[in-house]
Amino acid sequence: MGRRLERLAGGLALLVLAAAGLYALARALGPAPEERRALALLEAPVPPPQGRDGFAALYTGRHDVPESRQVPLLAEDLRRYAAAGADASGMPRWRSALDEWPLLEDAREGDPPWCAPQAADCLERGRARPAAYADLLERNPGLLRRAEALRGYDHFRNPFPPRLDLPLPGFQGLARLATRTAWRFAAGQVDLALADACADLALGRRLLEGGDSLAGSVMGGTLVESNATLLAQMLAELPADHPLPAACARAVALPLALEEGVCRAMLAEGRMVLGTLRAATAEHGGVGSGPAGWAGRLLFDPGLTAARIAPRFAWYCGAQARARLARDLPLDGPPPPPRRPLRCLANLVGCRAADVAVPAHAGYARRLQDAAAQLRAVAALLWLRGQGTVEPVLLERLPAAMRSPARPLRLDPRAGTLGTARYWQRRPEAADSWTVPLPASRLQPAAPRGRRSGLRRP
Repeated sequence: MGRRLERLAGGLALLVLAAAGLYALARALGPAPEERRALALLEAPVPPPQGRDGFAALYTGRHDVPESRQVPLLAEDLRRYAAAGADASGMPRWRSALDEWPLLEDAREGDPPWCAPQAADCLERGRARPAAYADLLERNPGLLRRAEALRGYDHFRNPFPPRLDLPLPGFQGLARLATRTAWRFAAGQVDLALADACADLALGRRLLEGGDSLAGSVMGGTLVESNATLLAQMLAELPADHPLPAACARAVALPLALEEGVCRAMLAEGRMVLGTLRAATAEHGGVGSGPAGWAGRLLFDPGLTAARIAPRFAWYCGAQARARLARDLPLDGPPPPPRRPLRCLANLVGCRAADVAVPAHAGYARRLQDAAAQLRAVAALLWLRGQGTVEPVLLERLPAAMRSPARPLRLDPRAGTLGTARYWQRRPEAADSWTVPLPASRLQPAAPRGRRSGLRRP
């Protein structure tokens, strides 16, 4: 009996030694080479973008903060944010200086709704309740003025270190501008409305190309879609020879730097995820103390986890993603991470979290692709408008930058529409294409002079 117990104990000791050896080997191996390269890409210093940074104006855009106080207020919030430290729960430990300033938006019961982002019925809303929208716009001049001022900036770089309680700027004001654009057109302020749509289309384009954050890029795509829709609808109701603001040609000038924009946006999101992981780990002093803490250290390694997460963001900067973008094929996202059982032996919890807890981002990438397709389509719309006639055969003569090898434009002269396929749908039942009317296809009779002149001019 004693000899059998000795053999059993010896066998167990060998198993423990073997497991310890494998564990030590797994730790010694560290991240795989491709993981190291991806992590290095995410951790590389980000060169400062060129041009005017409008983040302070964007960050304070929903509050009545004078321009002279916007940069100092942002600096104060950065100080408070750093002093509060990380919070693994995601609940802010600090109070923003913005809370000391009144909100700009004046909302009252019975107000008509602002145009929803990416909605196609903005013009209809303005026409249905012109007086109600005039009152809404007149009561919110500060909010709209602040949003309009953002057109003058080149980029919006968030300086807050990433963690769960990261404050995000209020992009809502930018979406409010479409309501004013639609109302102005319905009220007869045609040239002002055209200039507004093209200016906001150009701003959306800069957000797409800038890639300062994934949220900012998605907002850029929203601005492109909503204002491209508005511009096409307005042109459909105007004669084909109605002059366009010069800003319209600049707003739709191609090509769009989508490859760099998608890469930068996904790297920014990757830095956000890794920063949140590291901040949450630091909040607990690593993984903890006591027996549970020691077990956690054996099963969870923050560095190995970060390296396993990094490739799913760096993939959008790689050759495969760039090739699909160049051919306008849908970005389905990186392949699942390889199993790597030996390396994951030293990071069982971290591997599981990296493979399951981090959401997929391919849907966001396809939204950006759709915005680029809509920009191509509206550029083609303006080109067709300049030809004096709209025939399907003209699509064969479109400039190369306005064509897509994967989703050609769909011109329907009978319906009077031009469309392009979508890669992303907000809802499963949503249309799989984006369609807008052709120029001069819905000409409206001139309104009596007195009918619109009684409305105030927001």
